[in-house]
Amino acid sequence: MRRATIIATMVIAFSSPCLAASDAEIAKSGEKMSAAFKCLTYARMFHDYKEEDRLFLIGLKAGRDFVEGMKSFSDGLNEIVAFIQKTSTDFVVGVTYDDDTKKAYDEIVKYDDGLPRERWLLPDEAKVQAERSYRNANCSLIQ
Repeated sequence: MRRATIIATMVIAFSSPCLAASDAEIAKSGEKMSAAFKCLTYARMFHDYKEEDRLFLIGLKAGRDFVEGMKSFSDGLNEIVAFIQKTSTDFVVGVTYDDDTKKAYDEIVKYDDGLPRERWLLPDEAKVQAERSYRNANCSLIQ
């Protein structure tokens, strides 16, 4: 199973409105992890390395909480849970980090509102767009 499919399935599965409280906490951790990894990419692109580090630590903790929560979950997601239970927590978080940061970078440089750009943004242009995306996503509020 492709890694992006696994991660997306995990997040979708835990986004259901009919989850128990502990399941909802697991879902929040997954959402927080992805948001932090996306936002740290924006911060890196506009050279705010202190903010990048802050968001990385938040994403890492949330990711570990999410994966450990997934490892204890067994209802209806047997294939995914089995995969996660055989894999180290940090590996799964690392795969998610790689996927989320690549998507965030591509969103800025290669795409404009989801459509491919005729020409990719140059670093100075990408920096301005990354700052805008950072503000629009309220990245500074992630804690």
